[in-house]
Amino acid sequence: MASNELRNQQKDFVKHYLASRKKNATQAAINAGYSEKTAASQASQLLKNPKVLEYLKSEEEALTQALWEEFTFDALEARKVMYDVMKNPFAKDSDKLAAAKDFMDRAGFKPADKIEHSGKNGEPVTFKIEL
Repeated sequence: MASNELRNQQKDFVKHYLASRKKNATQAAINAGYSEKTAASQASQLLKNPKVLEYLKSEEEALTQALWEEFTFDALEARKVMYDVMKNPFAKDSDKLAAAKDFMDRAGFKPADKIEHSGKNGEPVTFKIEL
């Protein structure tokens, strides 16, 4: 949707609505410059306005995309740091091992769970095979 179809105050409402953690529409309306007396009804009307809803959706998608790109960059940077620790000749072996384990865990490789098998009352398992 073309954002020029909305008034600046409506765009500000969307910006404040998306920025609020609890999605408080009344407070977003106040922050956008609507009167405190009419903010609740204005917010209700704004959230029913198809143009505002379309703009809200497009801005939310853009925000989600931006956050995803930032997260991806941060994850790649974290991977680089772990790799650098693993390859650092001056790092302690325990730090190298911890970085390697974390690196493998994040890549989806986990060690097999230790499974202890025992027989009745903790005795060794025995098999009787008749031929």
